Amino acid sequence: MSAFLDKYVAYGGDAEGVMDRFMGDEELLETCLDQFVAGDDFEVLKGTIEKQDFNAAFECAHALKGVVGNLGITPLYNTICVLVEELRAHDYTRVDEHLADVIAKQEEFVVAYEGMK
Repeated sequence: MSAFLDKYVAYGGDAEGVMDRFMGDEELLETCLDQFVAGDDFEVLKGTIEKQDFNAAFECAHALKGVVGNLGITPLYNTICVLVEELRAHDYTRVDEHLADVIAKQEEFVVAYEGMK
């Protein structure tokens, strides 16, 4: 395993699963992670929740869950699943708290990813 993947696993990433999905192409994974980190999807999610547009928030969170899952970012995936299920159930009592958890995990990943490179 490469030094990058060793650090990815140490962070909590699912290197085995992601390498299966990416057919062993580590360069492609890094390119996708670069795009993920540079994207504004979490700001969009935050905006939909601030506007209380919970249908759009669900769609955004659900799409992010898929991306994060495909990228094998397990700690963030586990956190965003909680938010997705809360939105799916139309239970908005703790949505701000769960969004804060998601944003914190996303920021944690960005910092960790910079250290992987």
